[in-house]
Amino acid sequence: LNEDLHDNTGDNISSKNKNYCELTALYWIWKNSNDDIVGLEHYRRMFLNDNIGEIGLLNEDEILFILNNYDIIVPTLFNNKTRTVYQHYVEDHKKRDIELAHNIINSKYPDYNSSFNQVMNSKYEYGFNMMITRKDILDEYSQWLFDILFDLENKIDISKYDEYQKRIYGFLSERLFNVWLKYKKYNVKENVVANLLDSKEKILDRKIKKIHK
Repeated sequence: LNEDLHDNTGDNISSKNKNYCELTALYWIWKNSNDDIVGLEHYRRMFLNDNIGEIGLLNEDEILFILNNYDIIVPTLFNNKTRTVYQHYVEDHKKRDIELAHNIINSKYPDYNSSFNQVMNSKYEYGFNMMITRKDILDEYSQWLFDILFDLENKIDISKYDEYQKRIYGFLSERLFNVWLKYKKYNVKENVVANLLDSKEKILDRKIKKIHK
């Protein structure tokens, strides 16, 4: 673990962190990292390995083994149950924002429109803006994502949003990641994500449910 790396060095958007959340780290990796395998986790959310009965974080050897057979490591699929992905977003955030994002996709990336509609009408999504993958795949995703979000910035005035809703680009990107995955059809490996603030019992139960899903 290199604790000397920060998202405010090199080519960066660190000043946008209150609006982009963990995406400022994604942007930094895209623009500054030369590593072959890269990814994004959180200060309190980490990928776990598949060993039942222990809270083991996914290590480098396990990551490389997985990526020999899969393209991307993602969190386990989240079930919104009674709400679609679109309903979840518009009930918790601003409907106009996701509609504007859709308009940009229609204009710049019309081939993604079907994937956008499929994701929005589904009840399932990968959350947290977390992934581990090859650098070329992350670069491809980042180019697509930030092109949309930077365009969106010019169309939305968030000055009157509260502090929570000002995290707009982090919230939107969680959904857009699913749109991109749907379109690209990459082979994904789901791994349980642990919130390290949760109890050991809750984390292990999540692992068991994933195995028996």
